[in-house]
Amino acid sequence: MTDSDTITQSPISNPSANSTAVPVKKHTASFALLWLFVVLIIAAVCFGAIFVSKQSERQQLIIDSLRTQVEQQAQAMETRQQLLEDNLDKEFVEQQATIQANMNNLAEQVDSSNARLLSLSSVNRDEWKLQEAQYLLRLADQRILLEKDSQNALALALSADDVLRDIDQADLVGVRKLLVEEIAVLKLAGVIDREGIYLRLSALSNQIDAIPFIEPLGTQEDVLEEDVIPVDETFKQKLTRNFYSLLHKLGSYVRVRDHGKTINAVLPPAEQKYLQQNLRLMLEQAQVALLRNEENIYLESLVKAQNWINQYYSLNEKATAVLQELEALQQEEIAPELTSFSNSTAALVEYIAKREKMAAARRGVR
Repeated sequence: MTDSDTITQSPISNPSANSTAVPVKKHTASFALLWLFVVLIIAAVCFGAIFVSKQSERQQLIIDSLRTQVEQQAQAMETRQQLLEDNLDKEFVEQQATIQANMNNLAEQVDSSNARLLSLSSVNRDEWKLQEAQYLLRLADQRILLEKDSQNALALALSADDVLRDIDQADLVGVRKLLVEEIAVLKLAGVIDREGIYLRLSALSNQIDAIPFIEPLGTQEDVLEEDVIPVDETFKQKLTRNFYSLLHKLGSYVRVRDHGKTINAVLPPAEQKYLQQNLRLMLEQAQVALLRNEENIYLESLVKAQNWINQYYSLNEKATAVLQELEALQQEEIAPELTSFSNSTAALVEYIAKREKMAAARRGVR
């Protein structure tokens, strides 16, 4: 028999044994419940550990993913920052180069301005006077070459010589020597009174209408003044008076000419007016040639006017006076050979250039 059988039978035979068996069962059940609870706890702990492990793995994956994203974003930001820094460096270098170039240009401009200010500040009274003398000589040359005006040119040259004399520099002796020689030559050429000659031509033009033309033969009838016949006139006196009256009438029909001379043409009244107008134009042409220093045209105009008067006008006292004045005007020198001031001007320019070069060397300007 087994122990179980013994135990099952014992309550019937032994009541005390039954009383001890009930606590054992209770203890066994409690122990089983305890073990069940422990198992449950262990299972719960294991399940929790597994859950926590799973959650930890998921969180680790999330963290790794986030870390990867952060690293990628950090790398992208670093790349963008590097590109931005490179662009900024490039722009900075370009701006710095531009600023440096501008600064260099400004420095050059400042140096140039300083050099100009230095050169201007070094210009003294003598240099201004040298420039003034050079300007006066150039004006004198212009008066001679373009206008043939010796009087104004001489005045300008004398003024330039006065300016050079005021400078009082020994180096200018050579320049002044050339200038004085040119002034002396110009003085010997004389002064042309252009205004006087012009007015003389105008006076002749006004006298054209007063000169009579040659009249054809037989057209002039002399009007005899009738003498007062005295009451007590004798026969002899009457005969004498009639004789002279007859001679005077015969003289009006007879004209004696020198056939060794050219017979001048007689112009009709219409052509006489035309000739008078041409004479005035010829004298005006001589005036224009006088102002332009055209000596050939001046002389040709006067000679042509002189020939017309000799050919078509009656040579009375007025005509003779006009011809004499035309002859005198032909003797006037209106375009003499005038010396220029080129030698003295060139010497002065050379002196000024040499002076400026020496001043620049002293200032250290090359």
